[in-house]
Amino acid sequence: MLQPRSDRHRAAAGVVTALLLLLVGLSPLSQSSHAQGMTTLTFLGPDFDEWVAFVKVANQIGKPMGIQVKPDYLPWDDVFQKALIDSKSGVRTWDYVYVYNTWVPGLSAAKAILPINDFMTSPAATSAVQPNDFITLTTAGLELNGKLWAMPMLAAPYMMAYRTDLFANPIEKKAFQAKYGYPLALPQTYKQLMDVAQFFTRKAGEKLMGKTLDQDFYGVVLANKSGGFLFHRYEHILVAYGANLIYDPKTMQPTVNSPQGIAAAKYYVALHKYMEPGSESLTGGGAERIMASGRGAIAMDALDNMLSVLPVAKLSKVVGKINYALLPTQLASRPHANVGDANGLAIYALTQHRDAAFKLATAVLNTQGTKQVMKEYPALVPMRASVIHDPEVRTNYAPVFNAMSTFLNGKPYTVFIPPLKEWVQAQDIYEQAMSAAMSGQQSVEDALNGAQAKVVALFKRQGYIK
Repeated sequence: MLQPRSDRHRAAAGVVTALLLLLVGLSPLSQSSHAQGMTTLTFLGPDFDEWVAFVKVANQIGKPMGIQVKPDYLPWDDVFQKALIDSKSGVRTWDYVYVYNTWVPGLSAAKAILPINDFMTSPAATSAVQPNDFITLTTAGLELNGKLWAMPMLAAPYMMAYRTDLFANPIEKKAFQAKYGYPLALPQTYKQLMDVAQFFTRKAGEKLMGKTLDQDFYGVVLANKSGGFLFHRYEHILVAYGANLIYDPKTMQPTVNSPQGIAAAKYYVALHKYMEPGSESLTGGGAERIMASGRGAIAMDALDNMLSVLPVAKLSKVVGKINYALLPTQLASRPHANVGDANGLAIYALTQHRDAAFKLATAVLNTQGTKQVMKEYPALVPMRASVIHDPEVRTNYAPVFNAMSTFLNGKPYTVFIPPLKEWVQAQDIYEQAMSAAMSGQQSVEDALNGAQAKVVALFKRQGYIK
């Protein structure tokens, strides 16, 4: 039986009112459901400025995609072990993992990360990666067995930053000529670097450029903290002296105490005398703070570390007084020897969001996304040719462009970490020996002979040698 017309209207109005009240009552739930509908990608990495910038840009770009990134920051040297342990334990927490190029062999062998090639199964996916746009001199360290294991984020070529005012000062030029018998200039060889480091190391009360120093001044600034920082500075000198990086890849025989290795270590220990006391506690950022305070003549560090501090007015007293150059040469056959250094964004092997992780990674680390990250972190050294040669980058990030142009045009002798899954273990053994030699606890020979024995034992356990 039908209701009277007026009653039907009232009933309908009542239903509408009820629905409206229901919608109003559910609106917070509806908003919550929308928020919960976002795909959250967790990122395991270090609390470095460039990665904070990456997360910020990733969340900006990801929002319209329904994707957000939640970072979990650990100390740099803990990230590698955490990724290894969690992947072996079946922990599925992560979607992204920060990768340093020396970690690629270990993480890939443990199947903790997925090669980017696994996602390039269509022309569209390959186009999203833009592999032909990568500057191979900087990205090769993220490649292994013909595969790319992380989306390249930041190149870290090691270079010298030097005080142009010191090298141009007539007082210092005259004094240097009188003491060493040749003109003061940017060191092109490691012999010249030692002379320059010795010459500019001064005590408080002595004069520099005609003015009395109120603090000690150092000829060279380097970060020597254990946990990778020391070895990543020393390895360039090791290669410059003609040595292998810890072992001979052809024979798998460790070469820690080779004649070339002994010579390189003795040089570094001698150079250490002209660094700030306590450099064993310094990371790259700490070393650059010393240079920025006006207490160093030359710094040798990853380019992005230097660019993030030295040209920044609120951090640096030497703005406008710094230029960048290739590392010195020891052997003519290895000009400006350099060990390729880079980091990138890897996709965790146990991620539960494979497609979303790949989609966002390529969106953030393509040409336009990289430029957005540079706006947040102007010291970013990009690994794409399209970014380096972008007119906007040339204009707005001139220090980055000029330094990278010097590096690329200089064609340094560049090697990359060999594909050894136990690389970090071997590196730590070598680094401990160098620390002992630098502190005077052991002679260079004793320290490296001991390290050689330990690396040999490691290689025997792993079956590389008998």
